[in-house]
Amino acid sequence: MSSLIEEALKLPKEEKVKLYYALQEDLEFDDDILAEDELTPEQWKELDKRVKDAESGKAEFISIEDFKKKLGKKINEIRNNYRQ
Repeated sequence: MSSLIEEALKLPKEEKVKLYYALQEDLEFDDDILAEDELTPEQWKELDKRVKDAESGKAEFISIEDFKKKLGKKINEIRNNYRQ
């Protein structure tokens, strides 16, 4: 293991989290390149539409709390249908 990694592992947890996010942000462009191969043209078109809707204010957003409630209800519906 390189001395840089060994030193990073000695950092306090809070500093490791900061380093993690800094590295993730720095590598973000590489992730985008990989994603190009993972999405179909139709998926890219839909993603582009959704980004434009969000940027223009057309998209309707909900709070994370509301999302969790809706998701929980949907999961319960699926479970109930599966058990029948």
